[in-house]
Amino acid sequence: MINLRHIKFLVIIIFSLLLFSQSFADKKFEKDLKKISKDNGFIDNFGNIYSDDKITDKSKTILIIYTHGGMGDQTLDKCLKKWNLVAPVIRNLHDKRIKNYQIKIYRLCTGVRGWSKAEQDKMWKSTSKKRLTLKNSEGELLFHKVKDFLRIKIIKAKIDQFKSDGFENIVLAGHSMGGWASLKFKTIHPNLIEGSIGLHPGSGGTKKNRKDWPWWEEVRNYGFGNLSNLNALIVTHDKDNFNSPDDYSMFKNLTEVKFVNITSSECKKKATLGGYHGLALTKCFADKDPKSKEIAKYLEEIF
Repeated sequence: MINLRHIKFLVIIIFSLLLFSQSFADKKFEKDLKKISKDNGFIDNFGNIYSDDKITDKSKTILIIYTHGGMGDQTLDKCLKKWNLVAPVIRNLHDKRIKNYQIKIYRLCTGVRGWSKAEQDKMWKSTSKKRLTLKNSEGELLFHKVKDFLRIKIIKAKIDQFKSDGFENIVLAGHSMGGWASLKFKTIHPNLIEGSIGLHPGSGGTKKNRKDWPWWEEVRNYGFGNLSNLNALIVTHDKDNFNSPDDYSMFKNLTEVKFVNITSSECKKKATLGGYHGLALTKCFADKDPKSKEIAKYLEEIF
């Protein structure tokens, strides 16, 4: 027979296990963040890091925070991988002037690992309706453990830091998953940033991935706030194998969203940059394609 003492003992054991698993999850996040954050920094047009003490008037600075794309949830994404480097079209804006403002670029590495394989499997064995409320053993929503969601958390912490340091004019930019996070962040925290720039933005894998496993659409779209808050420039390509024009239909009728389709670009795709999914990452696009100038025009409009 189980007496009160046994029950108390079991409660203590269970509580201890919960604390341990939560501590393990927190330590994994902090360990990942420490590993990738060493590559954070203000960069010039060549990608070289410099000290922020060279920025003399933060109130007259447009700070563009760039975050890269990502792989699967069990992968740590380092932002010095070739396809994760800050896009030349963004680097070229370093020290450019928009009216009375000077542009500075900050490279933000956000590629911490998300779901474990077991957590991911647990989600996909559940029904679509239940996935929205499914929690782990610590009582945390599993959707809040996905890499997409953790990126938003990292971006928010960095922007809060910049705000406290005196930066008032912040724009988010990024490629692929980083671009998608930039759009999503603006809908959640509209007053923290002035605008967002998405270079082939998207999440949840390729178009074929999401056709074969439709639950990736849930990951892609989870966490968006009020779409009417979105002020963005979105660069697309019709042959992007990660995104189709239909993927952006949710933004089509938003007056503050501008699309720049670069399908007619004479620049060549590069396999090392993801083919057409990375055409906006090429030096050719930054230096030769007239549509690359649309990014500066967008900044002029919002400042």
